[in-house]
Amino acid sequence: MSGNPQYHITHRMVPLICQALIAAPDDETVWLEGLRMLANPKLKQALTLTSSIWLPLLLRGLEVYKPLPVIVSALKLLDHVSEILEPMKSCLMKPLRALGKEKQYEELEELVWMIEKLDLTVWNSEKSLIGRPRSLRTAPNSQANTPLPAGSSVQPAQKEQHPLLAEILAHNLPPKSRTVQQAWSQTLLSSAHDNPNIWLHNLYQATLESSNVPELVIASKLGPLIHGELFQTSFMKCYVQLESDPAFKNVVDSTLVSILNDISVSQEITIVLLELLAFFHKDKREFAPSVHEAAKACALNHFNGALNQAVPGVVLWYVEQNAENFPVQENIGNLVETNISRVGSAGYDAAWSTLLWLENDWQVEPEPLWITQLSHWQQALDAQNKLDQGQEGTSFSSFNTKMICYHALGAYQQGHELAQTLFEGLNDTERRNTAHWATAAAWHMGDFETMADYLAFHPKGTSKSLYKAIIDVHNGQYASAFHHISKAQSLSYDEVQVQLDVGPQVAHRTLAKTELLVELQEVIQYKSQPEMRDNIISTWKTRFKKSHADPNTWLKRLELWTLAVPATIMQLQSCFIDCAKLCESAGMHQAAQSILRKITPEVTPLGCKVEYTRFRFEWKNAYQTQDQNKLHEILHKLVKHTRDFLQHIGVDQEPLERQGLGLQPLSIMANHTRLDHQILSRRYYRIAEWTAALQGASWASDEQSQVLKFTSLASKLDNDWYAACFSLAERSLSIFEMNEFSRSDSVAVSSYIVPALRGLFLAARTKENPEFVIKALLRLVTLWFRFGESTAVLVEVENQLSLTPVEPWLSAIPQLIARLGTPHKDLQYTLINLLKSISSQYPHAVIWPLLTATQTSKVEHQEAARVIMSFICTMPDGIRLVDQAELVGKELIRSSASLMEKWRSIIEKVIPRQDLMETAWHEVPTLWEHDIQYLRAVETPDEEQFVQMFGDQLLQIDKSLRRYKSTRQMSLVNFAYQELYKLYGDLDSQINQWKQPGSKLHLASTAPRLLSLRDCVLTVPGQYDPHLKLDDQAFIDSFAPIVDILSSKQLPRKLVIRSYTADYTFLLKGNEDLRGDERIMQLFNLINTMLNHNSDAFSRNLHLLPYEVIPLSPSAGLVSWVSNTQQLQSMIQINRAKNKQNDLNDRETASLLGMDRYDKLPIPTKIQRLKAALSHSKQSDLKDVLWQKSPSSDIWVRRRTNFARTVGVSSFVGYIIGLGDRHGSNILIDQLTWGALHIDFGDLFNVAQERSFLPEKVPFRLTRMMTNAFELASRGGLEVPGTRGTFKQASLIVMSVLRDSRSTVLAMLEAFLYDPLLSWTTKKSHVQTHVVPQSLAPGIGGTGGSDIYDRIENSLIATYLETDSYMAKVSSSTGMTNTKALQVLSQIERKLIGYHKDADQPLTINRQVQALVEEATDLKNLSQGE
Repeated sequence: MSGNPQYHITHRMVPLICQALIAAPDDETVWLEGLRMLANPKLKQALTLTSSIWLPLLLRGLEVYKPLPVIVSALKLLDHVSEILEPMKSCLMKPLRALGKEKQYEELEELVWMIEKLDLTVWNSEKSLIGRPRSLRTAPNSQANTPLPAGSSVQPAQKEQHPLLAEILAHNLPPKSRTVQQAWSQTLLSSAHDNPNIWLHNLYQATLESSNVPELVIASKLGPLIHGELFQTSFMKCYVQLESDPAFKNVVDSTLVSILNDISVSQEITIVLLELLAFFHKDKREFAPSVHEAAKACALNHFNGALNQAVPGVVLWYVEQNAENFPVQENIGNLVETNISRVGSAGYDAAWSTLLWLENDWQVEPEPLWITQLSHWQQALDAQNKLDQGQEGTSFSSFNTKMICYHALGAYQQGHELAQTLFEGLNDTERRNTAHWATAAAWHMGDFETMADYLAFHPKGTSKSLYKAIIDVHNGQYASAFHHISKAQSLSYDEVQVQLDVGPQVAHRTLAKTELLVELQEVIQYKSQPEMRDNIISTWKTRFKKSHADPNTWLKRLELWTLAVPATIMQLQSCFIDCAKLCESAGMHQAAQSILRKITPEVTPLGCKVEYTRFRFEWKNAYQTQDQNKLHEILHKLVKHTRDFLQHIGVDQEPLERQGLGLQPLSIMANHTRLDHQILSRRYYRIAEWTAALQGASWASDEQSQVLKFTSLASKLDNDWYAACFSLAERSLSIFEMNEFSRSDSVAVSSYIVPALRGLFLAARTKENPEFVIKALLRLVTLWFRFGESTAVLVEVENQLSLTPVEPWLSAIPQLIARLGTPHKDLQYTLINLLKSISSQYPHAVIWPLLTATQTSKVEHQEAARVIMSFICTMPDGIRLVDQAELVGKELIRSSASLMEKWRSIIEKVIPRQDLMETAWHEVPTLWEHDIQYLRAVETPDEEQFVQMFGDQLLQIDKSLRRYKSTRQMSLVNFAYQELYKLYGDLDSQINQWKQPGSKLHLASTAPRLLSLRDCVLTVPGQYDPHLKLDDQAFIDSFAPIVDILSSKQLPRKLVIRSYTADYTFLLKGNEDLRGDERIMQLFNLINTMLNHNSDAFSRNLHLLPYEVIPLSPSAGLVSWVSNTQQLQSMIQINRAKNKQNDLNDRETASLLGMDRYDKLPIPTKIQRLKAALSHSKQSDLKDVLWQKSPSSDIWVRRRTNFARTVGVSSFVGYIIGLGDRHGSNILIDQLTWGALHIDFGDLFNVAQERSFLPEKVPFRLTRMMTNAFELASRGGLEVPGTRGTFKQASLIVMSVLRDSRSTVLAMLEAFLYDPLLSWTTKKSHVQTHVVPQSLAPGIGGTGGSDIYDRIENSLIATYLETDSYMAKVSSSTGMTNTKALQVLSQIERKLIGYHKDADQPLTINRQVQALVEEATDLKNLSQGE
């Protein structure tokens, strides 16, 4: 058949047609013709073998948004291929049902025919069946497995098996399948050396056919992808059948051993077999011991290739098991190399920690090449130089390592000199291995002749063709250059496809080469087409600004440009300088200095940006060494540099600087260019910053206010520059606070607070990252309302609000609405106007927060919110929006807690715990007056039923207590108490029935008005996106009529809100104040933004897992449903139940260990008991579940890494905000990614650590079971697990980000402090609110002193002292009496500086993280908690 031309043509036609459809997704003509051609009978045989290609396009053709002719053509094609798709017709269910729900398609002849032909159950929009499936025509008593919709008139019959199963099996099962012996004799036992792909394909197909499982047998007819996914299950089924034939089973085992021991067998086959054995291990089935030994030897010995060769995850699993069982130097060394080989697959941190383990425990100096592979270039270079000191000459290994490091560090001159010395003495193999680095070094040094010599030994690939093209361009041979560019582009595509499997960072290098190839073509255009030069330079600048900030890639790009233009060209100077800054920050100092030398003009112009950049580099180096003389000298140079530039542009320095202070705009430079303004703004900003650093803390008391003057001048010169504007606010506020001015001091407020507000408004208007904008807005809101009683402040705020667009305010809506209840009328008036402005453009962004505000108990707050909602009513569709929001909010609040639950809660608060007179009975009627009145005017069937059952009883109790209020007869109290106690029991009994699995609410009886809603103008809560068009928003379409009740303590409801775009699932919670959770999610999103802007965090995908929280009232709200998650505790319990043998349960173990009165024991005894409890378990449940639930070893590695990283991020963010109560039920695990997700933020701000009963002693939850699930290097050889490895590195990075951005974090948390909707005081009630500390530590003291922390850029606070703390300043300047809140936030401030417990000095980040991990894993601390 392979020689038949007709066969080749027909089989090639299908991919070509599909490619045309993919290329024109919206072209109706192309789709009609393509679908018609696919339905050609001549292609029927080809379609049978290519279903994986055309099936996705057929499904796309059936989508409801496609034109009717395309849908009809797709249905005709479906009719043509229905026999092929019969085994997998379930994939057609979704598109056909979507078509059936559309009114215009439900009677479409082709659709009805296909539904009947495929025997599918599809309903139309009115829930009536479309067509008559065969199952209903021929088997009236049978029942399909597909559930019927609510309200359907068709009643399901009672039968377990699908009626078509027998028919499917009859049509697709072969009359006589091969036995396992026959199948494997022809495949597994055949030679595996000829063609690995064919051998594996035959083995897959034969194993599925002989599995004796009908579904697997049918699947053997599908494509190779299906074969590979089902192979392991099929092999197990076949292997079990061999229990009756031990002789053949031994042959199979021997064959497996032979293949695994044969190093000439393809690694592709070897990996498949290793994964097979790992699958058997997960299922707790065993091969013969000889097979396991062969697999282990194969994994340890057959994958010792180059370190840059990717190693499969299953090999890491074997190597790690071997190292764990036998932790000796050789095995740990193997683990180092295996982890290094997996660097591209998130193995960087594991590799580095394994290397440290080897170095620390066995005193083995790490090989320089290992360090090189982990990108520690300078450390690798130092290690190699140290190694070379005791040797004569230079080995190839040393030469190779140094060339790699010089290249990575941008030290091209040193690399070029080394290559010129040693390259000629290498053999051909060694030259090929190092030619790339030598060629690159020669290119960057401009030695094109030597570059061509090195290139002769360069291996074929994208880089070689690129370098050839560069030489051709240099020599003016453009035709040859285009040939090599075209070849390189073709090769780069194949390289990217391969490297994507290794990791995105590796693939990024090749993608960067494709950009260089494009720009090399543009270099030729630049040189040959002069009229294109301006456009090309503009394109280069734009592309450079948007490209990924990688110093090596940027250096190559700049070097490429110099083929067309000199490095000193002014149009590209900013790009060269940005690259120099990036190199300097990355530690590539030689590269940075080299760039500055190249772009320095022969005659330095006044105000030269290159000279200014050189000053910044010099300052950085001098500051690191604390060379005070050098620092003063550099500042003097910068001042002279600025003065000379002012003279050059004809500006008088003294009058200009006199205009620095105050709010008046500059008049002197009105006629100068924007570039002049920007140049001077940057110079004055640095002068202010460096002056403050040299003056120390005394800068704020400087009578001349030099620092503030220069900072203010910088912001006036360029009010679009965020750094200067925000610095103006910080400097002004610092002077006000450090000089202890009073809010009543109008001069001080006008001189410092008003400029601070202006600086924050200017910063918020800049086009900066969201992190910086929200930081400015939060500080702005705090200052605005702290000093809003000042007329000067109000005038400035109103003026700036008129100049500021409303879009930035969207991120601060919760904080703005929280202030609506301010008693200051002028402040409230301004705020209401701002919220009206926001509402006029983004009404959907404010409607839900406003709805919550109308439910608060504070009258001023409600009235202000009503004013804004009334304004919204004046807008188009505004009345509908407000009415629908109020209706939905009211009904959801009603559904969140029934009357039965509300009255149980009321009675629970009233009933005394001990003494009958503990309750003020005469006050009870007033307490529940509103609730009693509501019983006379209930609105829903459920409420009517409650009144019928309990209404008379409650009214009788209320009547008795009202009589008691006037008569004080104790008999009335006794009667009321007895009736209440009885009623509480009845209510509790009824409510406990809802905790049974499967309990549901019907909205028809609970909230019937929700079911009547259709075509809302109200968006789904939490789904409004201001960046989308209004037509693309997710508007509420309807509510699912059935609401599930979850069996947790508060009985939350699982609610589905339907939209045209999707169905959204929420957790509807009653009796809980979710406003604190909403603020925490806001903080989490802010922290994620900060992590995304940190290169180390971004490369590791470090992030928190926030979710939407939408408060509806102070006692109810919605939480977005997080799918595919499971509680940590539940996973452990299920695993233990699944694997239990004769183990004792938890209660029996606790009794055996004497833990029934554990809280009364002394601490030493508690520690002993805890150790005894731990000795009864391997603490490997999470580790086992992670391994068993991972479909493949590579997925296992990724999930394990993600678990460790998300635990690290969430642990240290939780430590900062004092998050407690982190038991296994409050931590969810994403079952797909194994990310750790935290829920229930009721115990914030160290509440759990300061409660009276069993206070928590650990900063976060890090149990031995969790650390055992991390990689081996994070616990191997360590007394304290978690102090090395992926978790530790993630913790260091997130702590570094939090401490560097502590001003942003504190600005967000300061909003907590001033949020009147959040309670900070202890309430004497049995129900604890979310953010109510029960008790707080005594006042915090400190001692004087300062260190390098005092002068960190962008710092919100200088150092932590009681008299100089940021929070202390807040307290003194506002006169606030909420000292408990201030104490809590002061503790957070200490953490963000690095103070740990009672330490006198802040710790480094590494020491702080180490101390916290030790504290979290200390048995003494763990033994004292819950």
